[in-house]
Order: sequence, then structure tokens, then C-alpha cells
Amino acid sequence: MLRTAADITRALILVVILSLTSCGYGLTHTGGIVPEGAKNIAIPTFINNTNEPYVDIEVTKATVNEFVHDGRLNVVSTEAADLILRGKVAKFEMIPQSYDINSYVMQYYISIIVDISVEDVKTHKIILQEKGLNSVFLASYAVSYPSISNVNITATKIAKEAAIKQASQDVALTLRSRVLEGF
Repeated sequence: MLRTAADITRALILVVILSLTSCGYGLTHTGGIVPEGAKNIAIPTFINNTNEPYVDIEVTKATVNEFVHDGRLNVVSTEAADLILRGKVAKFEMIPQSYDINSYVMQYYISIIVDISVEDVKTHKIILQEKGLNSVFLASYAVSYPSISNVNITATKIAKEAAIKQASQDVALTLRSRVLEGF
């Protein structure tokens, strides 16, 4: 039975320690699938298996930026890498989100789905391989209609490019989390 403030404090500390160890949280440099001693990762340009031009470039840039900003692994060339993250944009979808009264699409959702693998260069083993990773949050963009008869192509294109960047960033965050935290 807890009798003093010190007993209560010890009990709370014990509960916190037990809960942290049970959820997989650790105070290590990297976690997840990263082998001991790995310090560098290469991220070659993703392959684009879609009809959407340049989506592979956006996903690659976002993934590189995510690892650079995280800082636990240095992004280097494939020749200097301990790990190589290879990816393929497997699917790009534009899903109508809303329509006007004339059944014109007013807004689209963007979904990007990638397949990835991470190779340990020393052992030449694939230490992570996942298919069908997608953006958790669907990015959306509006279609601009200045009048019923025509579409404002420039405004719509700018909005679509911003949505692709947002979806790419979300995919990159998921990839970094899979590699460094294991989820």
C-alpha cells in the first residue's frame, strides 16, 4: 500500500518506465531496421510506373529532404552508402472529391502509392521491402473555373503541383518512419 509521497512518486516512475519499454520506445541513435553501425543512406531517384510525369522526382526530393532534416542517417551517393533505399511510384490517383451542380469536378484528392526496399550494402540483404505504401493524408486541390465554359488551367496546375508535393511529403514521412522507427 502506498503511504507517502515518495512511495507514490516511485510507483509513478515505475509505471512510466514499464510503459515506455512496452511500447518499443528507445533512446538509441536509430531504430527500426537500421543495422548497428549504419550511418549513411543512398536514395536513388524513384522509378515512375505511372502516367503522371515528374511524380517520381517529387517523391524522391521529399524523401531525401525528410532524411536530411531528420539527421540520423547521412544521405550520400550509392558508392558511399551503408544502406540503399530504392523506390518505385506504383500508383498515382486523382480521385474526384466534389462536384458542382453541372457535375463538373471542383476538387480532387491525390493519392501516391510506392513500393520500396532497403538494402544493407555490407551483407547485400534486403532488410525492408514493402509494397503499397501510400500517403496517409490525401492531399487535395481545387479545379478553378473562371466561367462555366473554361477552366483556369494555370491556377489548377499550380494547385495540383502543390497537392503532389504535399502527398509526396506525406509518403516521405512514412518512409522515414518505417526505416528509422520501424513503423
